[in-house]
Amino acid sequence: MMYNLHLLWETIKMQINLWVIGISLLLLIIAYLFGRLHSRKTQDIPTDLISLYKGVQDLPAQVLRVIQGSIDPEQGTMAELLTYAELRYDYDRIIPLGWPIDFIGIKNNDRIDFIEVKSGISHLLTLEEKHIKNLIAQGRVNFRLIKVTEEDISNFISARKESD
Repeated sequence: MMYNLHLLWETIKMQINLWVIGISLLLLIIAYLFGRLHSRKTQDIPTDLISLYKGVQDLPAQVLRVIQGSIDPEQGTMAELLTYAELRYDYDRIIPLGWPIDFIGIKNNDRIDFIEVKSGISHLLTLEEKHIKNLIAQGRVNFRLIKVTEEDISNFISARKESD
């Protein structure tokens, strides 16, 4: 009987030791994560980026104004909106521009179209629209990738602050 009590006591001590080790490891991990969280440097957001963010937030309203403003007021906004609604089924993405071209339509892995919508009696292109159409027909359309690094942005912001 004494042997059984001794064995039971050893088993309890072993379980207690495992719990202590487990809790200690958990506390150590929590302390490590807490230290990492507080050691991060806070980065001030430049005010230029805040104004840029606010401008991006206004984009949906600006897109609607472009759509509404690019058509003949006599015809109302319906022609442009109906065209936009129809184009959504022909393309994967429609980008409203407004002037000098109304939309860019992108059909993935197929084509990119420059779209001008004319409503009313006259369907004549303006001189600028004709010029763009000729450039496209001549194949004088390019894809440009412009890379901007964080250093470029910092230099730009610093230069603006110095000039103010």
